[in-house]
Parts: sequence; structure tokens; C-alpha cells
Amino acid sequence: MKKLIPRFIITIVLCLCMMGALILRLASLTLAEGKQYEDVAENRSTRTTILKGTRGRILDRNGIVLAYDETCYNVQFQRDADNRTEYYSAKYTEALIEAIKIIEEGGSTTVDTSYIQMNDDGELYYDWGVESEEIQQKRYYNFCSAMGFYVTDEIIKDKTKWKTAESAYLDMCKSWYIPPEMPFEEAVKIISIRQEVNLNNYKAYEPITIAYNVSVDVVSKLEMRSDQLLGISVTESTTRIYPYGETAAHVVGYLQRSATEEMVDKQGYSYSDFVGVSGVEYTFENFLTGASTERHGQRVIKVNRSGSEISLVSVSPAKNGNDVMLTIDLPLQQKVDEALEEIIWKINEKEQGIIQENAKGEYTHIVDGEEVYKDIRLAETGAIVVLDVNTGNILAMSSYPSFDPNWFITGLTDEQAQLLMTSDYAQKTTPIRNKAVSARLAPGSIFKIVTGLAGLMEGKISLEETIDDHSPYYIYDKEGNPITSNAPSCWTKHPEQHANQTIVDAIKNSCNYYFFEVANRLGIENLNEWAGRFGLTTPTGIEVTGEAVGIIGGQKVWYDNTLPLASQQTSMPRFVYNKLCSNLERYVKSYSAGTTLDANSDEIKDAAIKLLQLQDGDVSGKGPMVREILSKDLGIPESIIKQTWVTEILSDLVELKWKDSQTIRTGIGQGATLITPVAMARCLATIANGGNVYDVHVVDSVLDASGNTILKNEPKLFNRIDAPVEYWDAVRDGMKGVVSPEDRGTAASSWTKEFVDSGYTALISGKTGTAQIGATEQIDIQNTSWFITFTPREKPEIAIVVCVPHGCSGASSSAAIEDIITYYYERKNAQASENLTDYFGVTP
Repeated sequence: MKKLIPRFIITIVLCLCMMGALILRLASLTLAEGKQYEDVAENRSTRTTILKGTRGRILDRNGIVLAYDETCYNVQFQRDADNRTEYYSAKYTEALIEAIKIIEEGGSTTVDTSYIQMNDDGELYYDWGVESEEIQQKRYYNFCSAMGFYVTDEIIKDKTKWKTAESAYLDMCKSWYIPPEMPFEEAVKIISIRQEVNLNNYKAYEPITIAYNVSVDVVSKLEMRSDQLLGISVTESTTRIYPYGETAAHVVGYLQRSATEEMVDKQGYSYSDFVGVSGVEYTFENFLTGASTERHGQRVIKVNRSGSEISLVSVSPAKNGNDVMLTIDLPLQQKVDEALEEIIWKINEKEQGIIQENAKGEYTHIVDGEEVYKDIRLAETGAIVVLDVNTGNILAMSSYPSFDPNWFITGLTDEQAQLLMTSDYAQKTTPIRNKAVSARLAPGSIFKIVTGLAGLMEGKISLEETIDDHSPYYIYDKEGNPITSNAPSCWTKHPEQHANQTIVDAIKNSCNYYFFEVANRLGIENLNEWAGRFGLTTPTGIEVTGEAVGIIGGQKVWYDNTLPLASQQTSMPRFVYNKLCSNLERYVKSYSAGTTLDANSDEIKDAAIKLLQLQDGDVSGKGPMVREILSKDLGIPESIIKQTWVTEILSDLVELKWKDSQTIRTGIGQGATLITPVAMARCLATIANGGNVYDVHVVDSVLDASGNTILKNEPKLFNRIDAPVEYWDAVRDGMKGVVSPEDRGTAASSWTKEFVDSGYTALISGKTGTAQIGATEQIDIQNTSWFITFTPREKPEIAIVVCVPHGCSGASSSAAIEDIITYYYERKNAQASENLTDYFGVTP
């Protein structure tokens, strides 16, 4: 009995120790670790949603809204990370089938991003959305990893080992309990959604959007059945609205769901967010967006087991994007758009009449019962820029044809995509391209104002010097002999009419001979230098996408042997390169009939590039170098190489040498010279204001949500040309003569009687330009039409540049100038009269 008592005590002590340990552990669970488990439980019953701000508005200079966000409703799907059983997989598919039915009955569609598609023959294939083999491999790897398909690095590199699209489709249908009798067109909608969920599994806490901008009726039906539609929810969002459609579309730009990986990974965007693709929507994306991390808010809600919301826990609001105010004046922009479209089709009709009158059927043929003009381009496109000459601000910028940016928000239909991108119409007219900034065209005679001022500033001519037209204009060789071949002439058939031309007369009469002489005295380097000072060969600073930069001329422009072929500024090097490849193929085959080398062989291509690089401005004495390349690079023995081959190659290379005959043509805006309408507007503004070359702006300011200015674009000088006042006056007097009926300049007869009687011709100065592009025998209508003007003559305010490719002649565009000038002054006078007070009134 005594022995049992110690054992009993030991047992009791052990039990007490065990109970103490349990009590301590229970205390730890309820006190020390209680908060942790409470958080886990809380996380399982709550859902946090990232909130994004509204995208900022785009306004014209008067505060008129050109782009804004409007409230809409999107449908989302989210799979509960804890519900991954087969039962829930089937339930999710049932919910998606029903939700898709409701969405489509309401007139909306679900998002289709499926990598698996079906062709017209009913065969399934992968559509990775890119051409890059490397990216396709990455997407296939991610796809297989997300779907649970076997994949290795070895398989990735060999497409023959890839799982077929049909096999993947069948496996996904089986895995997600998609009814086998469901047609592909319906099943792929579910597959697309489930594919997106799996690919975004790393952020399963975020729902994916499956339908955008659905109707209120769809919202109501989905909400009524929310308990049955597992994982389906409706969220309030925004969609972009462009209330004026095509008006200023190239300036405002458009949006697409095209966030890059960097934007998603580092800046807080999601792939479903709209981002700027062109225009100010693109260039001011960081200011406008409400989707980036720094503008995020969040919404925390309690949910039941099916994922439906029970109650709101907390909300931290998102910050909206900033508003961007443009320099564009909407009413003026609308008038400019109208004037541009009207002048293009007026010229087009005129050209058709010229063809019918002169061609006698020789240049036409019948297609589907309609007469089509062969090898003759008619006016179908164009651009107009209206610039404030004292600030560099764009008041209106029109590019025709335009497009409706609203199309990109709803998603382009096949018909819309074809119209804008792939149709013959799209190939000829490029509607999405902003021709005011991206079209580089020969300026023709409007460039003479630059040549003239450069001649005065360099002392090559004086204000009083006169030059007679002795067309044709001859360049002389080193021995002093005239080079008569292809010598250019003035446009007039009566050279005596251009006798005793001063700088003023030469601009008024647009005398080619005068400016041939000035350009010859200046030389190409001076012409390049002065064009650069006027801002014609540098970006203007305008805040839109796609701006091209002009070129003037010279060896480095015509062909630069230090640059690769793809970086050359003209098409001539490519033309000569192709000739060399063709000739080299002929040489090699004449030496070895059994050779496998042809013009596309790497050996011939490399040899052609080496031959091109021999042209450094002078190829004299380089025959031995040509022989060496033919021998070493193509394996043609020296004894076989014919002198005629060497001569032929050197002759081809001579085409890449800049010549004095090109310099004189540069002086009248022909040859290699190419400029953009917006750059010409900056140049014209400089003439008008007397030497201030401004950066060009289309954005005035950026305003925050409270209306505070956070960025303001002030006028910024790019360059100052300090020319004597007399020089500016001379150029402007010449431009006055161009448009004045009294002075009988080149555009004097272009105006309507009403325009002249209204006194508007006394308020403008201008210059026409007819840049020759091509002529079909006697039918010379494919020239680029330029008409530039500033107004008023005293204390100029605006500069206007009209450019119509294939526009017949410069004066052909005068009607557009009339319309814009008339509108500008009528509106200005109306605004002035509104501010006048009556006799007993009070000045406001």
C-alpha cells in the first residue's frame, strides 16, 4: 500500500503537468496567437478590391470637353482560391454559361482572349497574337504552366512537340466540365475566361473583367441572381467618351487596352486598363491616367462562401487623373476640318475634269462600270495647321481623312478595322496617321522665303540687286562649260516677264531662276544651316505622336556612307543598292554559270554594301577598290573582271554623289527637300513675327482635380533670327504681292469677288507652292499643293498652312484659306461687338 502511494502521487503530478501544458497552449492560441488566426479568418471572409481613379478630361482652350470618362458597368469573375475542387469547377462553369447568356441577351459581348481559335475549315489552332517566335514560346510556356500541361525547355524549342490546339481544347473542356455537346463558338467563351483566370493565378485576389459597359438591364438580372452565379459580380467603372468624334481626333488621340508588361508589373496598371495609344492621350498618359499605383484606392467587403457581398468593411477612395487643357480652339478647329475636306474634294473634282478633257481615255479604264484613272493619284488627303505666331500655340490642326476615336473604346469591328487599316482606301489615305506632323513632302516654292532671307543674311544678294530670268539655268563645270543636260527653267514660258527681279519681285512672281541663282551662290551647306535656324530640320516640340523631321539636302542627306542602309534619309541609296545586287548577280553568273549565288545571297548583299561605302562624295580613282571587292568578296578572278563592270558600278555610285544641280533645285523646295506642315507653320510664324522661332505646343496646361494648375506651357524660343527689319519687310512685301489683286502675284486671281470686296486680301500675306511629284505627259496634276498665309499684315496673329498632296497647284488651295480667314475675322468682329457698350452702358 505504501508503495502505491508514491506512484499515485507521481501520476497525479504528471497529469497536472500535462494539464498545465494544455492550458498554456490554449492561452497562447487565444491570447498570443489569437490575432494572427483572427486575421486569417478575416481574410477568408473579406475581399479587397483595388479602386482606380477616373481618367482626366481633355479640354479645348475654352474649357470645352473633348474627351471624358462616363460611368459604366463591367461584369467580373473571380474564383475563390479555397474552392478548387471538381464540384466548384463545375459550378463556376454553370455560372459562366448563365452569365454569358444574360450578357449577350442584353446586347453586350464577353472578352475573347483565348489562345485557341478555329479556322474556316473547322480546324483548331493557336493564335498567340504576335509574330515573334521568342514571345510565342514564352506564351506557350505560360499557357501550359497555367493549364497544368506538361512542358519543358526542350519542348518549348521544338514546336512539333507542342500539345496540339485540339488536344488542349478537349482537355480544358473536360477539366472545366464544359458540356461536350456545346459548339466551339460557345465553349471558347468559357475557355477564354478560365484561361485568363489561370494565367493571372498569381494575383487570384483580383477579379478579371469578362464584359465591359453592359446595360442596366444586364446589371439588374445579374444582381437578382447573384446568389446562384458563383464568382460573378458587377462593378462600376468608366468608359471613354469623345463627344466630337472625328474632330481633332489626331490631336486628342485614342485609347486601347494595351498596357505593357512594365506598366502592369511596375506602375499598377492591369491589362484591362485603357491606355493612350496616340495623340495627347498617349503623350500625357502619366497625367491623365487614374490607373497607376499612386492613384489607387481600395474597397474591403465581407463576403459569404459563394463570394457574394455581405457588407462593406472600409473604403479608401482612388485619386482621379488630371485634366489636360489644349491650345486648340474647337469652333475654329471645326471650321478648319470643314474647309480641308471641302478643298480636297473640290480639287479632286477639278482633276477629274482635267483628265477627262485631256486624256481622251488613254489614262482610264473601266472597273465595275466606273472609270478609274491609271497611274494618276488624285487629291484625297491633306492637312491644315493654324498657329499663333506670337506663342507657337496650335489653334487648329486638321488631318484628312480623320477617324472616330470612340470606335477603339468599343473595339473595332471587322469592317472598321478594314476601313482604317487594311482596305485600299486605308492604304492610300492612312486615316489614323496625323499628316500635319508625319507627312514629309517637298515644299516647292514656299521654301523660297527661306532661300531669299538666307541669301540676304549671307550677303549673297542685296535688297536692290536685280536678276533677269535667262532660263534655262545652267551650272558650269570645272572648265567653265555650261551643263545643258536637264537644265531647269522658270515656270513661266515668257522669261522677259521676270526681268529685273528684286527679292520682293522674285517672291511675288515666284521666279525660279532668281532662286536658282541665290541657291547656287549660297551652296547647300548654307541652305541646310538656314533651314535649321527656321526649325525645318528639327522636331517642333509638339506634344503628339508620330512627328517626322524634315530634310533639306547635301551629301550626308543624299547618302551617308557612315550609316547603315536602313538609316539613310532618302530612298536613293536603296535604289542604287538594288541595282548593284542585280548587276553583281549578272557578273557572277557570267563568270560561273553553275553558281548558286543570286541577288538575295548574303555574299552579294555584303559586296553591294561595301561598294556603296566607297561613295564618300568622290569615287574618282576607286576602280581598283571595286576590283578588289569583286575579287575577294565574290571570288571573281582579277583576270575575269571586265572594265565595263567597273565602269558600270562607278556610274551607279555617282548617282549617290550630291551635285550642284541638286543644290539649285533645293533653293526652290524641290529635289531631296522634304518638310512637314507643322514645321512649315513654325517657319511661317517666324517670318510673320520678325525672327522668333517658337517651340510648337498643342497643350496649354495640366489641371488637378481641384482646378489648380500643375503644369503650364509658356511660349518657348527655339531660336532667334536677328535679321535687319528691312530684310523681314522685303520678304513680307513679296508675300503681300503674291496674294494682292493689285500687285498681280501668283495667287492674285485665286480669290472670289466677295472675298476681295470684303477687304480680306488687304489683311493677308502669303505664298503658294507647287511641288512637282510626277506628270503624265501633258497632264501635270499630281503636284503637292501648298498655300501659306499669315494675317493681319500689321501685327500678325495667326499663320495658316494648307497642304494637299496630289493637289494640282498651290493656288488650288486658295478656297480653304478664304473659308478660314473669313471665319476668323467674322468671329473676331462678333466677339468685339459683344464687348462694346451702348451710350449709357458701362464697360464690363
